[in-house]
Amino acid sequence: MPENKTAKKDKDNKDSKLVILYHRSYRKLPGSTRRFLFQFVFFALPLSLLTILFYPYITEQICILTKNVLTPYFYEGSLTIFSREYIEPIGPIYYIDLPESFPTLIFSLFNAVLTIIGLIVLPRINNSLKPFFIFVTFMLVVHLVSSLYFIVVPEHFPYTAADYSVLYMLQEISIWFFVPIIMGLAILPLPAGVFLKIFTLVFIYVYSMVFGVVRYILFLLIISKVSMIYMGILFFALGPLIDFIYITGTYTLFVNYIAQKTGDDFSVWRWQS
Repeated sequence: MPENKTAKKDKDNKDSKLVILYHRSYRKLPGSTRRFLFQFVFFALPLSLLTILFYPYITEQICILTKNVLTPYFYEGSLTIFSREYIEPIGPIYYIDLPESFPTLIFSLFNAVLTIIGLIVLPRINNSLKPFFIFVTFMLVVHLVSSLYFIVVPEHFPYTAADYSVLYMLQEISIWFFVPIIMGLAILPLPAGVFLKIFTLVFIYVYSMVFGVVRYILFLLIISKVSMIYMGILFFALGPLIDFIYITGTYTLFVNYIAQKTGDDFSVWRWQS
């Protein structure tokens, strides 16, 4: 009799694992590793290869577009397209060389004072936008360091607008190369239609390129026409960090959509045996 009760209890426990879904510790996604590798090789990798094989043409066209957009704001001949070697068998990388604007002592002091006031006031603001204010605080700290540098030793500032221009291009090529790989590894194993996955990959890749070009034009205009004092913020706060924000944001929306669509489908979210 006790043996029958024990066997019945074991059977009930085993059956309950198929329906109790209150946590995800033992759940796994169904799917074929072979299918994932096929999709990764034929959908994600080609976008990365497109970047690395055609970056000379891509960067050259970006520079031509940037020069056409910025020409009305500069004297004739002050914008020049240069190139430097990157990956020798493939070709050079192109970038814009332009005049830079160094801040005066008064302008640097003004920026430092405003930054200090912001760092004092922001922590005392009590609202629901804490993540945003943390990001703004990070920007202010970076800008304070930059402002103090131009106050103390402005003559030793080691970078030019051309240095920033070529560094930005190198940074964007790296981002455009890794975005399809990272997003491919993140979304291709998920239980979604193949066309939705392809659309998401292509969308984030195209968005990254368009956003990168618009940002390049705007940043060059700022460091040349406003001041080089903002180079720190543009690189450390509004550079690659912003790229990770829209990448993770897109992934979050994708996963949220898939979770809502398949949340009650027990054939998708299975218990691991």
